Amino acid sequence: MRLWVRYLREKRSIVLLYLITVFFFVTVGSLYHIENLEKLLYAALLTLVIWAVAGFCRGLRYVRQSIRLEEEFRYFEETGELPGKEERGTDGSAEDEMEDAESFRKAQERLLWLVYERNTAQRRLWEESAAESRDYYMMWTHQIKTPIAAMKLLFERVNPQDRDTFLMREELFKIEQYVEMVLTFQRLGGIASDLVLAEYDLASLVRQAVKKYSVLFINKGLALKLEETDLKVVTDEKWFVFCLEQLLSNSIKYTVVGGIRIRAQEAEGGCVRLFIEDTGIGIRPEDLPRIFEKGFTGYNGRLDKRSTGIGLYLCRQIFTHLGIGVGVESQEGKGTEVALRIPGPQKQTL
Repeated sequence: MRLWVRYLREKRSIVLLYLITVFFFVTVGSLYHIENLEKLLYAALLTLVIWAVAGFCRGLRYVRQSIRLEEEFRYFEETGELPGKEERGTDGSAEDEMEDAESFRKAQERLLWLVYERNTAQRRLWEESAAESRDYYMMWTHQIKTPIAAMKLLFERVNPQDRDTFLMREELFKIEQYVEMVLTFQRLGGIASDLVLAEYDLASLVRQAVKKYSVLFINKGLALKLEETDLKVVTDEKWFVFCLEQLLSNSIKYTVVGGIRIRAQEAEGGCVRLFIEDTGIGIRPEDLPRIFEKGFTGYNGRLDKRSTGIGLYLCRQIFTHLGIGVGVESQEGKGTEVALRIPGPQKQTL
């Protein structure tokens, strides 16, 4: 019934035109042949029956085609392919396809198939290009680790107290972190299959990140206040520590004097809240809502010149998969506080 109503709605202009024609035919004819009015009405009724039969036949065809079209649409939604693809030849040119069409509807159908085939081919080329780029960057990030490891061994042979050596080790550490960020960015698409959730001691995870950044703490002369805690969390060690490292990196980068404080406390619902506070330059109010956007660097990033706007974006994506809530409060010129809401042993997410 729904399709019949749609058919009548589409043909309403033809029906209206027929009724207007009959009206004028009967009206004008009756003015000159009053005695033949019944015959005129009979002729009008006869043509109405003929039109109704023809309309009904076309309506049946319309309904069948509509049902088939809806079935093909559902099939496309489920599979991403158009049904009957292998039965259609597209070896000829688009002009030949249109000229060979038996009707306007067939021409429309073939045009849609040509567009679909063209888009499919372009999508295939794009996917191949993306796969090549992904493979290249994966290979590059793994290969670049070899000279980085060699340089770290060379630095161990020189005087560790030398100031220049210490600064070079710091820059090498930054290179290593950028490489790790690229590798994480490439792996982000398959993070769901890589997660291994388990119960961890929060303090040990925090110490891993802090130890890795000890060189930067020493070089900038920043204080670290790490409050002890025995709280447990449910997370993935590798991905969670990576996010902690990114948060620490930002705090160290934008803190000139003072230091960083890390503390934790229990929260409602069996969760654990972890706070990372710094005494840095802070974030402008207009930049704060956008700091987790991909590629957004903000005012501070433009001052730093080396900011990529990728670190916090990766953190937000990873936290979403880990079921971790994140909030940031900041006052320009006073510092920034990042608060994480992490599932505890009684509230396991994912």
